[in-house]
Amino acid sequence: DPLGDELELSALGVGRHRVIVAPVSDTTALNRATFPVPASVPYATLSPMTHTAEQLHALVAACEQFRGSKAPDGYRDGLALCVIDSVQSTGVTYSSVENVVARYRAYRRERSGDPNRDGVAELLGTVDELDGPDGWASRIGNSNRTSTRGGILKSEAIRDAACVLDAAGIRNTDLLRKVAEQDGAQLEQVRKAWCAVTGQRSGITWHYMLMLAGIEGVKPDRMICRFVADSLGLPRRSVTPPFAMEILTAAAKEMGMLPTDLDHGVWQFQRTRR
Repeated sequence: DPLGDELELSALGVGRHRVIVAPVSDTTALNRATFPVPASVPYATLSPMTHTAEQLHALVAACEQFRGSKAPDGYRDGLALCVIDSVQSTGVTYSSVENVVARYRAYRRERSGDPNRDGVAELLGTVDELDGPDGWASRIGNSNRTSTRGGILKSEAIRDAACVLDAAGIRNTDLLRKVAEQDGAQLEQVRKAWCAVTGQRSGITWHYMLMLAGIEGVKPDRMICRFVADSLGLPRRSVTPPFAMEILTAAAKEMGMLPTDLDHGVWQFQRTRR
């Protein structure tokens, strides 16, 4: 099956939801302590995930303009919104993500729910109420797919990612932050399962979901990678997401900033450029 194996999660307490996952190797790329990435990810072994002192100095100089940047609060109490926003955000203009989030909020409020505090159980409940990912996409989401070739509806990926968290017992943001603080091994297992969902293997949506839940980090998407490349005078295609994540995190530490705040400043700057 080109979309991977179908994994039945009913035995893990996820009800009747079925998850489409892509095959992922258990081996990881270089510098796994910094940013574990399945070896099946194409960029994982293209370049070492280390930077020179000169590169860090140059990036810090380029980032001085973002000193004082402050990231939005995200959804510290709403894991459902963290999942929706992170999965919907790849490869699109952010206004389309905001529209999906607004429709989800409206749908839940129509049913006397509190979308800003919804966990994965409530999110999966909306998928059931709307007769699956297709219905969810029509009422709340959109027709966007995880990729143009062989991708699934993002609504399906949202359901599958929510199932991963639910199966791990991570049903709200408090539990997610607790696992992140106290159990790195469990968090890594959940990351692997999330990255096995079709279209999520780069780990970008995983890191963004953590950030939206209030866990510090960097989302090494195209905007961040382009900024790092341009700041260091490197070809854009030579800068990998792991390298961009590692050096921008180091730059934030050097500047005394939170990584999430620096990430936001860079992203807002780069989104207006090519």
